[in-house]
Amino acid sequence: MIKEAELKTQLTQCQKALDIVMAIDHIRDVASGPTAIFSGLAHTLCNQFQVDVCLLYVMDRETKALELKVVQERDPAWRDVAASLSETCVHEAMQDSGVKLWSAADILPPAVTSRLPETFRMAAIPVFMDEKPLGAVLMGRNAPVFADDEVELMHIAESQMDSAIVQAYTYHDLAQRNKELETIYRFDQIRDQYLPFDEMLDIVLQELCRVVEAEMGFVMLYDKTGKQLEMRAVTHDDLLQKVAYYEAMTQVAHTAIQRAQLTCVDSETPPCTIMAVPLILRNEIIGVFGAVNRDLQRRFTRDQQRLLKAIVSQMDTAIFESLEQRRLRRVLSRSVDPHVLDRLLEKPDVDILRGERVFLTVLYGDLRGSTQMALQLKPETLVDFVNDYLGRMTRVIHAYQGTLDKYVGDEVMALFGAPLPQPDHALRAVRVGLEMQVAHQRLMADWSARGIQPAALGIGIATGEVIIGEFGCELRTDYTVIGNTANLGARICSVAKPGEVLISQETYDLVKDAVEAIPIQGMHFKGIDHEVTVYAVTRVLD
Repeated sequence: MIKEAELKTQLTQCQKALDIVMAIDHIRDVASGPTAIFSGLAHTLCNQFQVDVCLLYVMDRETKALELKVVQERDPAWRDVAASLSETCVHEAMQDSGVKLWSAADILPPAVTSRLPETFRMAAIPVFMDEKPLGAVLMGRNAPVFADDEVELMHIAESQMDSAIVQAYTYHDLAQRNKELETIYRFDQIRDQYLPFDEMLDIVLQELCRVVEAEMGFVMLYDKTGKQLEMRAVTHDDLLQKVAYYEAMTQVAHTAIQRAQLTCVDSETPPCTIMAVPLILRNEIIGVFGAVNRDLQRRFTRDQQRLLKAIVSQMDTAIFESLEQRRLRRVLSRSVDPHVLDRLLEKPDVDILRGERVFLTVLYGDLRGSTQMALQLKPETLVDFVNDYLGRMTRVIHAYQGTLDKYVGDEVMALFGAPLPQPDHALRAVRVGLEMQVAHQRLMADWSARGIQPAALGIGIATGEVIIGEFGCELRTDYTVIGNTANLGARICSVAKPGEVLISQETYDLVKDAVEAIPIQGMHFKGIDHEVTVYAVTRVLD
């Protein structure tokens, strides 16, 4: 009879062990993710050991902190007990491998044990794999004492839980990687829509808040002129009305730039958690992307931080190119025809404004006798005339996709062959010069009919190598040229008679087969120590 009883006990114990192994194995087979695995483990242990409360902790692989994943209670009345099983118990359990058994008074402070029955017992199962800690299970019940056969079953459970937790890690890693790929794809789509800059930022920030579960997203851009970060876009303006929050965001943003890496900070005053990633492209600071939660219980996780970095990795180039487009539009919008500007912005070349040597043609048009007009006309009449004249000349220049360099009083300066290359830049300039004279004749006829005799127009054109780029300072810049060719064009213009279009020898060499021109020899110009031949163009051959 004794042997039969022992065999039955052993059989029961083996069955319980098998039940635990099969239950955990089933969890690994059917669980859809980490949450399902952790909940399944806690539920299985709670039932197998008939405990009133079961807590499952898992170690964060990066921070090495134990995180509470599941609280399983057989009765809601034990909810306060679960809260009482503090992390102190968990850390005590993780001191070494092996099941730990305590009464409540052995480990919990008196303030806690006073609220528990004297017969309340606790068990801890630390989970290790290859001597590396993975987590722990805390269980508690109000009697009976955990027996030896139960401790043996706890060891069996531990031997199965390690692989389940590792599988949960793998699920998490795959899910996070998928989320990162989806995030990259989504923001890649936003970037490729080529939306207006402000609209793009608004959409990006809305998506950012959704992906990283943030209360507010913000973008600060680096102002080169002021040498400081400026708030460019936010999802919730109400936070910015509070100076303390604005200062906290600015401080974290500066820290992120100084460190050149993602920075996540928990602030007590004001209470919030902030993370920021610097936008740095080609060793140039562009700005900062960031997110804010005012609830410190919603601290940004490592996964959320990785998602923010994935977002920034997709948007830094788009923002940089958008800023370059804005810069091109600001510098060139008054210089080139809108159609030419659109072509430049389609594939913005960031070197266009930085300076380069270019072989092109420059044109100058200057009124003869405008000083006398200024003495004779009322100021408002003079302004009207000059504006009319400049407008007509500019329209001719743009009609041939020339670049308006500048107005100097009543003088017009134009470029051909930049910023977009034009193989026929010299001929374009000559055509423009002749058409400017025709347009000016109409101008003179219109103003003569109003009783005003306008000044005549002289035009000078030169071709050669120049340095072209954005010149100026923080207060003002111009897209213009510097070089002897530009100086020669201005000097040729200064000697052009009313109605003449004079061109340099270099220009003539490029267009001589397409124009009729009369050579004028023996010209002397300041800065040139030899005689110069120029050509008066009369027409372009059909």
